[in-house]
Amino acid sequence: MRRHHLGFVLALTLLLPGPAAAQESTGETCPPTPGILANQDVIRGRCLFNSSTIFQQDAKGPFASCSRCHYGSEKTDHSIHLVRVTNKVGQTIEVLRKTPSLLKAAHNAPFGADGRLATVQDAARGAILSPVEMRGSVVTNDQLDAIAAYVLGLPNSDPDSSQFWQPGPPDAGTLAQIAIGHGVFFGQGTCSTCHAGLDFTNHGTAINQVNLTFSGGTDPGGAFVGTGGPRTFKVQSLLFLNADRPAMHSGALGTVEQIVRFYNESLNLGLSSQQLTGLTYWLRNCLDPRRDPQPSTC
Repeated sequence: MRRHHLGFVLALTLLLPGPAAAQESTGETCPPTPGILANQDVIRGRCLFNSSTIFQQDAKGPFASCSRCHYGSEKTDHSIHLVRVTNKVGQTIEVLRKTPSLLKAAHNAPFGADGRLATVQDAARGAILSPVEMRGSVVTNDQLDAIAAYVLGLPNSDPDSSQFWQPGPPDAGTLAQIAIGHGVFFGQGTCSTCHAGLDFTNHGTAINQVNLTFSGGTDPGGAFVGTGGPRTFKVQSLLFLNADRPAMHSGALGTVEQIVRFYNESLNLGLSSQQLTGLTYWLRNCLDPRRDPQPSTC
């Protein structure tokens, strides 16, 4: 009986993604998990996500692995990086764009700040082979499928991001502020016009700055890649908003308060101070699916 138990423990140790799977090792091969389809192979996907060598990338470069920018419990470095974008006719531009949190990936297609990438596989391939990002030279479809399985399984597919500190029960004042914010989000604030449905996005592109601007003419957005007009960008899912800072394609807004006040001015919403505060409370408290239970006034 003891022998069978030890055998089971050994098998479990070999299959589960332990610390070795997350280390960046030059000897890492990240083989397929026996009996698991590539598009379900979370274990292999996590290994590939953390490897700094398997795609023949620049292991000494600043972005040697996916996890160099997408790490920790929020799967983002909260930073802005240079990205090279290629359109359908082979033209390229280089622009500064934020590192999005991957926690929302399952709710956020298409991907890229301009919505140019239809799948997680497309996004991963672009980053791996980019000469200004990971600088890799080879990646296979089954590897991309495994990476997608890991990313789309977040936060549950990763021990770090599945951990969540559960806030205590909100007091009556907080519940009242959240209720005000709920009314603003789905009413006068017009937020739900674009951030609609269970994913809190219409999965389209839109102009995210109307009467104010923070990118000028430096980033053409959807106009360059054919997903929209000038200065249009992907309507991001608001799920996991607290983890996805800074906000906007350029990372121009660092706090929820700044987001709320920017749109109040840019869209001429005319929200009162009380409404602005309430909307801030709603955005902070009602958009992380890991919170259980959600505040009753969300």
